[in-house]
Amino acid sequence: MRPAVLLLCACVLSACSAGQGRVPTGPDAPRSADGLWRQAHYALRQDSGRVAVAAFQRLANEHPRSREGREARYYLGTLYLNPDGPTFNPGLAAQNLDVFVAADSAGGALPRRPEAAMLLDLARQLSLPCEQRQGELRCDPNVIVRPRGTGTDTVVVPRGNAEGSAEAARLRREVAERDATIRSLREELQRIRNTLAPRPE
Repeated sequence: MRPAVLLLCACVLSACSAGQGRVPTGPDAPRSADGLWRQAHYALRQDSGRVAVAAFQRLANEHPRSREGREARYYLGTLYLNPDGPTFNPGLAAQNLDVFVAADSAGGALPRRPEAAMLLDLARQLSLPCEQRQGELRCDPNVIVRPRGTGTDTVVVPRGNAEGSAEAARLRREVAERDATIRSLREELQRIRNTLAPRPE
């Protein structure tokens, strides 16, 4: 699924950014809708994902009623959905694509609406915990058994979940510390046995 998302985002962004010339950035950056549009596309051609996101976000915020401002929401959605990009965030992708699709009051007249609706569904799925997703996006959880006191606790850690990864790392540290303690106790027990063993006369 990951290669498919990469290919889809790459095709969309590369096709739409073709033909854009160089524009200034920084203090001399344009503030008009057309200027911000060119700046964002120039950043795309230079593989500057963060700069492109910043320009499209500014465009969407400062010129929300313009054609460029509405289109910026679509580009933000695709950029936030790029799993190898520096701004990967399915939640923000869903927010921007939702705004873009909602602007189509005519029901299908908006350019790229079918693609946006499909990407919106994908972004919403990726925003869910791994085990709650549908179809091929769903992943089975890892089950970790953590010993505690007189019994054991079963901890379910979804793959790809940040909290789950942290929990798994913590459990591995606990197991390593327990094993080290057991080794130390065994060594001490062996030392005591050697001390108490009868010496040959």
